[in-house]
Amino acid sequence: QIHGNSQFFPFHRRFVQDWESVGQQYSGSFVQPYWDEMRDYRVPASSQVLTSNWLGGNGQGSNWCVANGNQGGWTMSFPNNHCFSRNFGNNGNPTSWYSPEYIQSFIQRDTTMAQFRPDIEYSLHGVVHINIGGDMLQGYSPNDWIFMLHHANLDRIWWQWQQNNHLWTMDGPNYDNSATTISTNIAYYNQPISTVMQLGYGNMCYQYASNPIRRRALGSGIENALVNSLPKDVLSTWFPELSKKPSVINARPPPALATATPGPSAGSGMPYPAKLTQQWIQMHKYNQAAVDKVETDARNFVNAMNKAGYKSPV
Repeated sequence: QIHGNSQFFPFHRRFVQDWESVGQQYSGSFVQPYWDEMRDYRVPASSQVLTSNWLGGNGQGSNWCVANGNQGGWTMSFPNNHCFSRNFGNNGNPTSWYSPEYIQSFIQRDTTMAQFRPDIEYSLHGVVHINIGGDMLQGYSPNDWIFMLHHANLDRIWWQWQQNNHLWTMDGPNYDNSATTISTNIAYYNQPISTVMQLGYGNMCYQYASNPIRRRALGSGIENALVNSLPKDVLSTWFPELSKKPSVINARPPPALATATPGPSAGSGMPYPAKLTQQWIQMHKYNQAAVDKVETDARNFVNAMNKAGYKSPV
């Protein structure tokens, strides 16, 4: 009931907050962090989050049991006793996922939840689950603490979109195909969606310090790189807000076509992101055409960025 419809963001916000409140019963100072996965999108397996000092790396052996990190050697009891597992995609080297530029493009382009939810759910949300694999690939994916860091990050991205004149925007289909509004109850919680829409109020007793994409990433190079590298028509298509900046005066002619490459480091061409697997699509009963639409949009975005000669600082 929480995938493929507008329950996706409100449910997961409430769910992660529920997890945080349980953690605070053990330590009053516990706060659920997020993993800004876009920073690691080119070579996900190289992230420091996936090291022994943090959440650990890939599983080993026939059952893909994780031996290091803060869940290393755990035996999980749900839905049955099994070793805590991860099975990274692409033979242990997960394919690139979604860039901060592409996520920022959604934030600027999408005006309804009916647009924004599938754009995130069928892109960054799915490929992280799939490429971490193991428990994260199952219906019991919250067994992996990466689930909470991942969904806290998706919540942060929703919050960024909310700050873009969408604080109370809630529309699109509910799980039963009725219309979703802020008065609709959150699936599995007897609470209306309105109770999670505004951070810093009620049970949503947390805030993000500022818009991290603008403050850190865009403010330290991405915004300037986009404005300085892209023709005005490309900016207006993919970054309509940036195209209105006073510094964007004249469109420069586009350079010769450049194709997507699996560039491993910043400053190289933008790679195509991973796709959802049929197993994942069927498991969540996603509409195949809706998934195809998002994935086509992502490839068109990469083609446009590379054709313009854009070199990401990330």
